[in-house]
Amino acid sequence: MKKDKMIPVFFFSLALFLISFVIGYQLMGNKLEPQISRINQEKEDTQDYSDLQILKEDIRISPNTFIEERIHHTACDHVITKVNAATEEFVNMNKDEIVDYLEENYPNKKLISFSSSKITLGITKNHLCENHYIVGEKDDLIAIFKVNENGQRVLENVLIDHPISILMEVDQQKLIEGIVVDSEDELSEVLENFIS
Repeated sequence: MKKDKMIPVFFFSLALFLISFVIGYQLMGNKLEPQISRINQEKEDTQDYSDLQILKEDIRISPNTFIEERIHHTACDHVITKVNAATEEFVNMNKDEIVDYLEENYPNKKLISFSSSKITLGITKNHLCENHYIVGEKDDLIAIFKVNENGQRVLENVLIDHPISILMEVDQQKLIEGIVVDSEDELSEVLENFIS
């Protein structure tokens, strides 16, 4: 019996809810209609910017940009890396400008990577790198040469008490041609073989 009394209350509540929803929707729709038409009008009034392009600012070299040079020495197959701050000649250049500048002024340098913080250049040199020593002869004496950055021999030391004339002819020829060594340890070993 209690269930029979609840059914009309339920339907009355449901009807009341639906009527209030419809009335609220109509009232709000009437208030929103002028706002919607105003927004649509504003959209029509605004200009069409679809044909405009966004300009992208070029990345340029600044005084804070680092220039990394990777120098490949073909004679010894070593790669020496040097990092320096950008010099005035490169400041304010973009990627295309530096490529053109390098082709014109430094044909042996090639651009590997480019960003506003670091530029990497590749350089190929057809001689030994600066990490080598050459054991050779100077004025008929055993001499030690260092290789400079241009691949030239620079006299570092002459062993006055060790003339090459007392060595075998094969060893003399090796010293005249020059024996390339990669480290100070290897230099010590080679000198020990000739001096002892």
